[in-house]
Amino acid sequence: MPIKTILVPLADATGAAATLGTAFKLAKTFDAHVEVLHLRADPTSSVSDFVGESVSPALVEEVMEVAAKRADAVAGRTHRAFEAAVAKAKIKTAARPAAKRDSSVSFREETGLSDYWVESLGRINDLTVVRRPRNSSDVVAASVAESAMMGTGRPVLLAPATMPRQLGTSVAIAWNGSVEASNAVSSALPFITGAKTVTAITVVEGSGQDQNLDGLVAYLRWHGVRAKVNRVRSRGGDVGRALTGAASRAKADLLVMGAYTHSRMREMILGGVTNHVLHSAKIPVLLAH
Repeated sequence: MPIKTILVPLADATGAAATLGTAFKLAKTFDAHVEVLHLRADPTSSVSDFVGESVSPALVEEVMEVAAKRADAVAGRTHRAFEAAVAKAKIKTAARPAAKRDSSVSFREETGLSDYWVESLGRINDLTVVRRPRNSSDVVAASVAESAMMGTGRPVLLAPATMPRQLGTSVAIAWNGSVEASNAVSSALPFITGAKTVTAITVVEGSGQDQNLDGLVAYLRWHGVRAKVNRVRSRGGDVGRALTGAASRAKADLLVMGAYTHSRMREMILGGVTNHVLHSAKIPVLLAH
């Protein structure tokens, strides 16, 4: 599937420069349009803690007024970050497709129900670009990323903390034979077929069950791609660390993998490959569920 439309949801200006820069780099590669979505906080949500309590209407009004001012400030910073990124990338703004396809960008703002907007708009874009959570307590970024991964049915590109100098020249594929990994490979074909080098990686655990890595390599040959093969063993069962280490050794500037190939709840409780990559990857990661 060609990449012609890209969604970038932003809750605030944190990491916006790198996230937007990554999306704009992709837009120029694929002559795509970027729709930037600011998820504005709903001031009414700030009074939810007072539901059922004896509080005066004046206090409720005061709390909502403070929340509204905070939302205005965040919106202002986010839009300024957007304008700065657009100016730096020298990308034009457009509301509709032009006769001659070229990279372009638009900005919209929606209030409240961030999951709804990420999921509904993500389903009508080819790719969603989100910023990588800074740490395990960065719940806003994690929530946006998980909504995109679990609720859109479309691929998600996890942007790193700093804008990459290159993206997609060396692609690493994390392969475990799962449906999710298959979806990720299919979604990433525009990157894979345009890459200079492609490395197919599988992490061998326990008895070393065959994940049909050779079958993946044969499939890619039909798409004109000669992929290298790397079978690595995890130390102490840490598949995520083994995977990111192998991608680093392959000098990959894009990692392609399935998201939450185990149940999301199991990964949240026990930890897992998706969570490790979500919080630790230093390069862009394309994920599909």
